[in-house]
Amino acid sequence: MSLPTLSNQLVMDPAATQGIAALSHKDPKAALKAVAGQFEGLLLGQLMSAMRENSLGGEDDTGAMDTFRGMYDQQLVEGMVQSGGMGLANMLTQQLMRQANLSDGQQELPPPGVQLPPVVSRARLQQAYGDGLSSTAAATPDSSTDALPSDKTGFVAALLPHARRAAERLGVAPEVLVAHAALESGWGRRMLRQPDGQNSFNLFGIKASTNWQGDSVAALTTEYESGKAKKQVESFRAYQSYGQAFDDYAQLIENSPRYRQALNLGGDFGAYAQALQRGGYATDPAYAAKLQAVAKSVVAL
Repeated sequence: MSLPTLSNQLVMDPAATQGIAALSHKDPKAALKAVAGQFEGLLLGQLMSAMRENSLGGEDDTGAMDTFRGMYDQQLVEGMVQSGGMGLANMLTQQLMRQANLSDGQQELPPPGVQLPPVVSRARLQQAYGDGLSSTAAATPDSSTDALPSDKTGFVAALLPHARRAAERLGVAPEVLVAHAALESGWGRRMLRQPDGQNSFNLFGIKASTNWQGDSVAALTTEYESGKAKKQVESFRAYQSYGQAFDDYAQLIENSPRYRQALNLGGDFGAYAQALQRGGYATDPAYAAKLQAVAKSVVAL
């Protein structure tokens, strides 16, 4: 039996694993794909090993031959993974991307009735589909309250009632709060969503700190360090409605000493925006200018 030439890297090369750890900080999507590929490689390796153990054996079953067979099987596994394998890596990648809001939207999670491979845990399925796997049915999002109008005028009209209530607590114009929601959510087009597609209603990009007791959703975000933008995955708060999002936002600004200077500024959009930036609401150095510009556009509608 002639053995194929060994490639430069084994299926589970420790150096490759270290490389994935470094890659996760630069390109989370690529890192997830690499991890899923290595996981499928491990599974295929176990299957190959089980087949060898159940073989009938032969005259050449020596220790040396077992070593060569192991090396040969390892390269077969690597070849299978690189050529697409069983499709398990792709499925895992899509699921993990959905969990971290990194999905490109090209593939959807299979419906709850479809049986997934046993490597996908019940806990992960319940996180993705709610309580649909138990006796209680998962709640279906209410489309009448889930989606915001696609046009800016409709967006402002839908949120102004909530903004007025929050603005009264903060002593500022409601338009600046609607503008803040528009800036953080991309006018409602970049709403953070749970893995099952349900809306988090997080209009203001408020992160879920360790003392947050409610639901949360993970998402890829842009942070600035020393003026340089970088991507990283963060945990954000999740609500049951837009009204709840405005109430939590008002509580944060009202009760945090960091934003004390943002209170009772009336219609001074620039002062409010600067106070939020000084308080550390965002790391973008141009954040105050962006918020002020959006606020002016809201008033002009």
